[in-house]
Amino acid sequence: MKLVSSDTSLENLSIINKSGVVSGNFSSEGSLRVDGIIKGDVTVHGNLVLGNSAEIHGEVKAANVTIGGKVFGSVYAAGKVVLEKNSLLKGDLVASTLVVEEGAHFEGKSVMERNEKNP
Repeated sequence: MKLVSSDTSLENLSIINKSGVVSGNFSSEGSLRVDGIIKGDVTVHGNLVLGNSAEIHGEVKAANVTIGGKVFGSVYAAGKVVLEKNSLLKGDLVASTLVVEEGAHFEGKSVMERNEKNP
């Protein structure tokens, strides 16, 4: 699967706010910011940003992923994954680049894969 984000504009950005709860799989051709809860798999062809209050219970696939909240499932990124301070990832991770800030919690295994845009 090839997930690449070349569009950084706000018109292709979806937002799930703090009070939002999605039960079921979620997909977007653009980018996504989550501050609420998703109980299902998430596939985003752009960038995925999880705020501090966000929770995802399912598999995550995106071009780049920034986790400030919690993910209970595997994460697959074509580019970079950032685990911010106080974030929680319980699941395996596959990415080209991994950044783990002090205070992040990660339970799983990681695989670093280079892609054609990041040799």
